[in-house]
Amino acid sequence: MLLLANATRWLLRMVLLDMLLLCLLLMHMLLFASTPCETEDVPVVMYSFVLTAEDTHWRFCFCRYDFDSNSIMLILTRLPWHETFFNMLTTLFELKQRQSNDFHTFLTNCYKAAVPSRGDITLVPVSGSRKMFSIEQPSFYKLPCIPDNHNLTVFYNLATPKIMLSIIASLLQERRIIITSHQPDRHSACVQAANALLYPMEWQHTYIPILPLQLRDYLMGPMPYLIGVPISVLDTICRGELGDVIIFNCDVGTYESCYNDVQLLPHSIVKDMQDQFRNSKQRNDEFISYVFLLMMVRLVGNYRDGIKFESDPFFCDNAFLSKSPETNHKFLRKFLSTSMCVHFLRTRLSMIKHGPMIWDRFEMESALHTQRKKSRCCGGIKKKKFKETDEIYEPLNSFQNQLFKSLEITETIKSQLERLRKCQQYEDAKTHADMKELFGSLRYTLAYATSAYNSLEAQNVEEMKNLGYTEINTSTLNSEPIQEKRASSRTRYNG
Repeated sequence: MLLLANATRWLLRMVLLDMLLLCLLLMHMLLFASTPCETEDVPVVMYSFVLTAEDTHWRFCFCRYDFDSNSIMLILTRLPWHETFFNMLTTLFELKQRQSNDFHTFLTNCYKAAVPSRGDITLVPVSGSRKMFSIEQPSFYKLPCIPDNHNLTVFYNLATPKIMLSIIASLLQERRIIITSHQPDRHSACVQAANALLYPMEWQHTYIPILPLQLRDYLMGPMPYLIGVPISVLDTICRGELGDVIIFNCDVGTYESCYNDVQLLPHSIVKDMQDQFRNSKQRNDEFISYVFLLMMVRLVGNYRDGIKFESDPFFCDNAFLSKSPETNHKFLRKFLSTSMCVHFLRTRLSMIKHGPMIWDRFEMESALHTQRKKSRCCGGIKKKKFKETDEIYEPLNSFQNQLFKSLEITETIKSQLERLRKCQQYEDAKTHADMKELFGSLRYTLAYATSAYNSLEAQNVEEMKNLGYTEINTSTLNSEPIQEKRASSRTRYNG
């Protein structure tokens, strides 16, 4: 009886603890989600924020605020798939208008649906119609695009390329940065887009894209931060209390800073970026993300030159700097000690030690950049014999873009075939002679493609070894589980 009583008390304590944690979570959600929108120019506002859970993982909350009904619809998830969940909120609102059970049926189906693996798609039937809602994990190779990516599109529409570069340069110096607006969707999207443009780095300090009035004391803190602040909250604070903070008002496009952090970046990199922004007529798709990615590639793309091996791999600053352009040294000496760079190097060293080494877009662009430098170096003496080496890279870049599209097509074909085999129509028709002939042809096509791929893969692995890559176990890349982001030492309330 004593053991039973103790077990009952323990179980009751656990239930009460879970209820308390749930209540705290709901309080935090309401605190951030109810941040007022100070303009009614648009009938609907969609925005998002992040809560840090007890296990230090992030929970992403997507919101849809309707002025007419003065109501907020929320989705809480561990998946940072903005476009998917914003579309889901729109579908849920449309179903809610029908005054039927379709809303709850669709929401339940989405909750029970399997999380798609990378490159796959999960289809959920939309109740009361023949439509299917698509849940797709973002591609491993694609950068944020305009207009597909909500956050980057808003950021680009509200900030000039000069201001975007200034903000990123200040983030690399770990400054205190405020982005303010009358509308929460604006400063929330700008904060998240600025963090995304740091890729492959990630902001490691206080990160609050929507700051409630109750947390305004964070703005007076001395630590680095990236915070989105409603203008009504910012107006309650004397500017003298903020100190040397950087403020970007995305409603009117003003940028206030006592620093000139762009000058701290290597001059050649800044000049090339400015030329790209000035001369390019193509501002949609991946252009903005790609320009900032190339900046990071030129700064730290050769980080492998600094990796040394004893019992475990470690990073040597001097070895890295010795292989970097001398014009980058002044910036890199300080940048290597920043929290974001330390976190980046620790993560990559862990990948090398424990495997698999992920070949993401940053690694691909770094490999291409290294190969270009080698070609320019080798081509200098033979300039009379060969044409300008830049002529090689135009078709190379075109091939790279086609490669990304091919990867997307391959992933789509794979997911469509898997869905086909699971549907009832396939079960009913698979005994038909035409179906057998079709799948016979498909078999030979896939066999040929597999053979060609294996040959190409062997050549590619050899080339990557020559570029300094450790051997990649490609069989583990597709089966890699979705990694939840950790908040580590930074304070993250919403994003």
